[in-house]
Amino acid sequence: ALAAALVRLPPAEAGPWVERAVRLGAVALCARVLYVAFVARGDFMPDVLAMLLFLLVGESLRPLAARNDMRLYALSLALMVAATAYSPGLAFAAAFVAFVALTTLALMTGHLRREAERFHAPGVPVGRAFLGATAALSGVAVLCSAALFVVFPRLPRSWNVQGRPGGEAVMAGFGDQVSLGEHGSRISPNPEVAFRVEFAERAAPDPAGLYWRGRSFDHFDGVRWSRSAEQAYVAQAPGRYAELWGGPLRAYRVYGGPPGARVLFGLHPQLRVQARSAVRAVGDASGDVRFFGTDAPSYDALSAAPLPPEELLRSAVEDRPIWAGQYLQLPPLSARVRRLADSLAAGEPTRYDRARAVERWLRSEFAYTLELPRDAGEARLEHFLFRRRAGHCEYFSTAMAVLLRAQGIPARNVTGFLGGEWNGFGGYLVVTGNDAHSWVEAWFPGVGWVPFDPTPPSSRALAAEAGAGWSWPAFLWMDGLQHRWYKWVVGYDLEKQFTVFRWVGGWFDDGG
Repeated sequence: ALAAALVRLPPAEAGPWVERAVRLGAVALCARVLYVAFVARGDFMPDVLAMLLFLLVGESLRPLAARNDMRLYALSLALMVAATAYSPGLAFAAAFVAFVALTTLALMTGHLRREAERFHAPGVPVGRAFLGATAALSGVAVLCSAALFVVFPRLPRSWNVQGRPGGEAVMAGFGDQVSLGEHGSRISPNPEVAFRVEFAERAAPDPAGLYWRGRSFDHFDGVRWSRSAEQAYVAQAPGRYAELWGGPLRAYRVYGGPPGARVLFGLHPQLRVQARSAVRAVGDASGDVRFFGTDAPSYDALSAAPLPPEELLRSAVEDRPIWAGQYLQLPPLSARVRRLADSLAAGEPTRYDRARAVERWLRSEFAYTLELPRDAGEARLEHFLFRRRAGHCEYFSTAMAVLLRAQGIPARNVTGFLGGEWNGFGGYLVVTGNDAHSWVEAWFPGVGWVPFDPTPPSSRALAAEAGAGWSWPAFLWMDGLQHRWYKWVVGYDLEKQFTVFRWVGGWFDDGG
């Protein structure tokens, strides 16, 4: 209807029909909003946005003689306010500046038109001086908005300011299950940003050793890993991790998280997690850190050394706690798989040596590939171990966890992200979907869950190749701008306000 109106507006006699259609549509959309809010108990904001858009279109189709200017202004302002709940990024900044400029022009031309009608002076010319004054007013309005934003007292908040969650959408490569059942295609690159990390030392870290732990899975049915409904508490106390694993301690701040993931990512073992946005962090029985709230997560974390001393691992006692059965569960295995597990463990004196033997065998004797198996028959663990001997990280982590469990070592599958890429423009690490990874954690009595990665190192090169391209530098530059916007504008809080005031005060002191 709007496209047709660009060529020809509806005639004046069509006004009553347009009015009836708008009222009927508004009633239907109001009913939809009430149904979603009170019956389905879902997110009703998309329906509110649909109603605002529908009303705005209806007002735009009225004849030029209709005095509906204020309704148009009010509806467009309401849409801008509602946009902050879904698109508060750089696109909103551009839309806000355009809105201020166009609204100023609309207000001035509307006033000029009304005055011309009042004094019966049609055809009033609009010259360059008028347009220049309008542009100047728009600039003043934007500057005043920025100044008011900076100095207006910031209050503690408990609502979402970084975009509403994306419903049930989950980032490809990270989910609630780990499955070996996919076949017949190739793993596609996914450059979508999962989260960003700033380090206290502000120096570029080595991404090869950064395992951003997310979820752990204890139950394997032969095809997929999942989490048991009831889990025994097997998480080591943070203080114990700090005491045994030692340092150097690493402090960092994480911004955001992959869509659909209700967990906080961090370097294992995490000693402390402190939320900075309107979310609440809760550690569960497995040691995973979940969060509650509608805001995009932002949090400070502190982690110990990535691995404890080897002497400590080799001296760990060989006991089997009462909860160990949960992490020794296995689907029916062929005798061939069990013989393989026994052969890899033969001659290894400690639990640590047996785990390293399995890890070393998989990293050296197998190949990493992004090509999926051809059919469901090939998408099985035994086919991977004895025939194909190539796969992606889920096959390697599954194989190691199964072989460890077959030896009586409690183990579980862990998913998250490995590494990331340093963004020199923003001074932070950007982690994308291409960095999604899966590895293993084995239990060492008195020490805790210790990570092992059986995937060959070549996987890092293939992941980098998948994410590389001529546009990647531009992507990093734009992401640096986006990160600054979220950090200093969307996430502008009382702490940052004090930082700005101190900087301004220091600048005046230096000038004096």
